[in-house]
Amino acid sequence: MTDFRFPIVLLALSLALAACADQMISVRPADPGERSLSTEHLTAAAYRLTVGDKVRVTVFDLMAESSEHTVDDTGAIAVPAIQPVVIKGGTTKDAATAIANAFGQAGLYRNARVSVDILGYGPFYMLGEVAKPGEFAYRPGMSLFAAVAMAGGHTYRANKGRVFIRRAADVVETEYDLETDIALLPGDVVRVPELQL
Repeated sequence: MTDFRFPIVLLALSLALAACADQMISVRPADPGERSLSTEHLTAAAYRLTVGDKVRVTVFDLMAESSEHTVDDTGAIAVPAIQPVVIKGGTTKDAATAIANAFGQAGLYRNARVSVDILGYGPFYMLGEVAKPGEFAYRPGMSLFAAVAMAGGHTYRANKGRVFIRRAADVVETEYDLETDIALLPGDVVRVPELQL
């Protein structure tokens, strides 16, 4: 009589290893200084715009004209008289240059002087082992510990020593060991894992 148990066990083991490989691919290693509360990428000049950010666009000609916009799901803003301009992923300086170029291409201003200022930030998201998962308003200087407090604190199942964060521009999570508090950014998706016993 043929024993079918061995091939079945081998198939189950292969599937488990494939699942582990998928999980390993979806999480990248953390750079220890990447989420420091004092890192440069948190300053207004270095901040990268994301979906949900609210900006003021000012065009300087004979007189200054300002308009306010929210970065939409495509990463663009709809400035009057020109096609939508994608500004997601760029700094405010990059956005101003892109808008000035769009005005030039539309034949409205030959050398438009444009400034872009951040009026408000897009939300961040808390998932996993927190009391009230969901979407939350970002405030400059937001840290993970403050975000967990906003989400009602950890559940009794939470692993308080680790967290997974996916940036707005990324497709993979980054795993962080929580030795100290870390900085959050607008658009971050924060996942607090369950404690594995």
